[in-house]
Amino acid sequence: MSRARRARTRLLAAVQRRRAGPVRARMGAQTPGLAALLGLLARRREDVLERGTDWVFALAPDLQGKRPRDETRDLVDRVITTNVAVLASGDRAPLGAFIAYVTSLRAASEFRVSTLLRGFLSFKRGVAVVIAEERWPAREALAALGLVEEVYYEAIFELSDVYGEKLVGSVVARKRELEVELGEKRAELEDKITTIDAQRAELRALSSPVLRVWEGVLLLPLVGEISPERAEHAKGVLLHAIGRYRARVVLIDVTGLSVVDAHAAGVLGAMMRATGLVGAEGMLVGVRGDAARMFVEIGELFLGARTFATLGDGLRHAIRRVLHLSKARSF
Repeated sequence: MSRARRARTRLLAAVQRRRAGPVRARMGAQTPGLAALLGLLARRREDVLERGTDWVFALAPDLQGKRPRDETRDLVDRVITTNVAVLASGDRAPLGAFIAYVTSLRAASEFRVSTLLRGFLSFKRGVAVVIAEERWPAREALAALGLVEEVYYEAIFELSDVYGEKLVGSVVARKRELEVELGEKRAELEDKITTIDAQRAELRALSSPVLRVWEGVLLLPLVGEISPERAEHAKGVLLHAIGRYRARVVLIDVTGLSVVDAHAAGVLGAMMRATGLVGAEGMLVGVRGDAARMFVEIGELFLGARTFATLGDGLRHAIRRVLHLSKARSF
């Protein structure tokens, strides 16, 4: 019979025995192997403990070099204690408490499931090694190991139930935590977006301020580059200010523009036309050589527009223009 087949046979037998009731309830003083097994544990418990610990520690990859051997030894010692309690008196309370403890460790990812199973199997392993050392008769050895195996399978069945419940509980709890974290992150992100939008609006206002420099004279200084969004915003702010202050002259200062290309020239031309449509006269100030060349190349946008090299020149002309218009209206 193959090794895998023997394992399946033992597992099926354990399931059938479990259906028949707890292992100790089916035992009596005359149960084959029980007295000899308890006698062995009374004589050589420390040897069983050491053999079982060595086996677990040698085969569990998540223990080697990562956790102290004494920690594994303490857990194997508790495995032996719980098994002895079941075998000697049928007391399953220590076993249940230990299962609750180790499944909590596993749920917290303290070690692998395979290591957990090896820990429970360490008792049988230690007993088997010591029995081999004492050269027990085959029938007596098989009877004793069969009892140990029954306790092992009962423990594994119970462990599976407890661990499954804890695993589901952990998943549900973690899901709730993630939902709360997600809600907090979403609220935080929305707050940041609101703040960014407010800052962006403030920057737009600061980047395109319309200043009232004289009665009837407005100044729009442009700095940096003119993006389509910024151009649209600046034009809207300018037209609103013209209506609000009843401006007659608007000075558009291009001194601070980093570059005056075809796009910038087109934007300036559109602002000049919009200014004229609402009854004000637009003037360009701070016109440098590169800007002048660009205006000449697309001259149809600036036909009749007044340009000045400096803000001072443009402002003086604008004031004279406003005063002239005021006198003309007074007659």
